[in-house]
Amino acid sequence: MELAAPFAMSQPAVSRHLKVLEGAGLIVRRAEGTKRPCRLAPGAMAPIEQWLSELRTVMAANYDRLDGVLADMKTDAGKERT
Repeated sequence: MELAAPFAMSQPAVSRHLKVLEGAGLIVRRAEGTKRPCRLAPGAMAPIEQWLSELRTVMAANYDRLDGVLADMKTDAGKERT
């Protein structure tokens, strides 16, 4: 219930989310009596960080190409006016 309290979701919804995270290998849960403490799985974020790094590189290249296209369009538009 502690996890659900700050959010607009029920405790069963939080439990379902935690099961998904556990199934994805992002968190590790253990039993301590009636409690099920969770923690981030060691190294779980490394593949996500690698993917995001690759995505940033690709997106930067795309934006650079877009900047070039827009600059060419601006130059072409200036030539048509003269």
